Amino acid sequence: MLSNIYSTLLSLVCLILISSTNAVELPGNYTLPKNSSNLCLIARFDLVLNVEYTQIDGKKNISKIPLNNETFQYYDGACDLSNSHTLTLTLLDNLTTILFNFSMDEKNKTSLSRVLATVTIADNAFFPNCSKYARGIHPFVTNESLFITDRSKSYRCNAQTKIDNFKSDGNVTIKSIDLQNLRIQPFVDSSIIFHDYETGKND
Repeated sequence: MLSNIYSTLLSLVCLILISSTNAVELPGNYTLPKNSSNLCLIARFDLVLNVEYTQIDGKKNISKIPLNNETFQYYDGACDLSNSHTLTLTLLDNLTTILFNFSMDEKNKTSLSRVLATVTIADNAFFPNCSKYARGIHPFVTNESLFITDRSKSYRCNAQTKIDNFKSDGNVTIKSIDLQNLRIQPFVDSSIIFHDYETGKND
């Protein structure tokens, strides 16, 4: 009897350890470059990825995947060009990526100009009973013109913004990427140490 109880407790401890190992804590802010006081981009927001896919029975199902400590893996990005910065989020065991491309025009107006995403569908907890035709890697892209503000200023929007112009490939569709409680400054002056978001446009 005691051995059975001990085995059960040991199994529970193992499950807890596995869960805590897989969990990755979300950063307070996404900063580029990472681990630097001189930034070219800083952002924070809540995100939900809504993916529609075909199930084994032929019906459609929508998986709502929030970006949280269980789904987030890591982020990175690039500030290689003076008029284009990219923030990359990786989630779902490194099988799904979302790229936000921010650009600046000739009038020094900055905006989110493009969103690219790659979703890997497999029969797991996020895409249960998925059809074999839906499985695999699915790339998506949409051009946008969102969060427009002046260079060196930030953009704040607490209301939900839906990015939903992705084209379906038949068996899989990104119905939308929902952003909320957003604060972003996509073109920080990287020549000086960053202290706080500059005031800017609020929606």
